[in-house]
Amino acid sequence: MGIFDRKVLVVEDEPLIRGLIAANLEADGFVVRTASNAANARTVADDFDPDIAVLDIELGDGPTGVDLALILRHKHPEIALVFLTHIPEPRVVGIDNKSIPRNAAYLVKDRMADPGVLHDAIEAAVRDRVSKTFRDDKNLDHKLSSVSRSQLAVLQMVALGRSNHQIAQERGTTVRAVENLVKRAFDAAGIDAESNANPRVTAAREYIKIAGMPFGR
Repeated sequence: MGIFDRKVLVVEDEPLIRGLIAANLEADGFVVRTASNAANARTVADDFDPDIAVLDIELGDGPTGVDLALILRHKHPEIALVFLTHIPEPRVVGIDNKSIPRNAAYLVKDRMADPGVLHDAIEAAVRDRVSKTFRDDKNLDHKLSSVSRSQLAVLQMVALGRSNHQIAQERGTTVRAVENLVKRAFDAAGIDAESNANPRVTAAREYIKIAGMPFGR
């Protein structure tokens, strides 16, 4: 199959970014359809039968891009998958890193400054030759890379503005246990709890900078 026969489904909840990705791929000769969420993407995929899916991970309320990837791979076993996201690795938003499907590429959006990188990642995914060059989630060099899953969950709640008492209620534990967990999370993220700045505000800013604004319940 030549490049001009290949059909790409782009799933991205931000309209401007979705349009830019689609325009770039169309300029490269791909046939492109877009969707803003998982439900819309499933409808489009049933009609479009894409060869490739370019997926954001966070798609607002509802299924994530990882959930959608697994659904698409089940219905279209040969589909090539490329995640294009601001998230350095899935676990910072509570998704198991191991849930990324086999031979999927994973690019952070900052790399879109290189106009050829998405095209090259698609080619690698189509050919089942995705190397570490196209697996940015395996490069764990970010401020939350040493933070455990439970600590990340607490930082997410802090970013949502939850108090220790509210976190304890949601986690079904004691306020004292939460205080200890928050302290360990701050230590792991390199946040100085003794500085003049409010450490909870600093923690929230660091989390949002890396993982984006978390969704509340």
